[in-house]
Amino acid sequence: MAAMTPSELFDRVLSSQPSLPFVTFYDEATGERGELSAKSLANWVAKTHFLLQDGLGLGPGCVAQVALRSDWLRVAVLLGSWSAGLSISAPGAGNRPDVAFVEPQTLADGLDAAEILAVNPLSLSRSFGGQPPKGSEDFVASARPQPDAWGSVRSAASADAPCIAELTGAEVLDRGATRVAALGLDAGARLLYSVPGEAAAASPEHWIDLVVLPLMLGGSVVYVANGDAATLTRRCEQERAQLIS
Repeated sequence: MAAMTPSELFDRVLSSQPSLPFVTFYDEATGERGELSAKSLANWVAKTHFLLQDGLGLGPGCVAQVALRSDWLRVAVLLGSWSAGLSISAPGAGNRPDVAFVEPQTLADGLDAAEILAVNPLSLSRSFGGQPPKGSEDFVASARPQPDAWGSVRSAASADAPCIAELTGAEVLDRGATRVAALGLDAGARLLYSVPGEAAAASPEHWIDLVVLPLMLGGSVVYVANGDAATLTRRCEQERAQLIS
């Protein structure tokens, strides 16, 4: 496992169960529910990859900050960044990132980067209609024309290169394996997490739990925003998922 990268793990999930739900998202405050299979997610992973690599000229040695809410698009952005060879910065990192993925809220908080790509929180797959927040480019409008075939992606990720903050891809998977063992998780598990309803940057432990573990297990993930304890229990039963946090 240590010789692999998150991008290779996603490729394995995509090969073994392309049409099964991979990421499901609930916002209990708005009634929103979204669900993508690995195959559908791969289209946006590829678009992100090519936007970063060909559109912005970014690759290994570059850093991305991801300050989006926990949903399918954030997973696509992470996987696309990793496959292009970028590492994901931690909150409060001293260096200015090469690119930041934001929503208007996180942009208003003063987030700064060489390139800023904004996502419309009202409809993740729609653009801002030519009017992105000041100082940013519209992520969806920029990504949509990019190729969407995962088979054409040539991953630039390396197990020995930075992946999340100072952690290499190999170290990320080592920490993931430790976490899997501590939680007693089985292969193919469907994991459910209670997540914030607002956009925010996240710690390495957060990324490992919410994105890397489902990939390592060859399973799937459910994110529930704004859910109380009773709601989380109900969603676990409905989704046949295991509550992690």
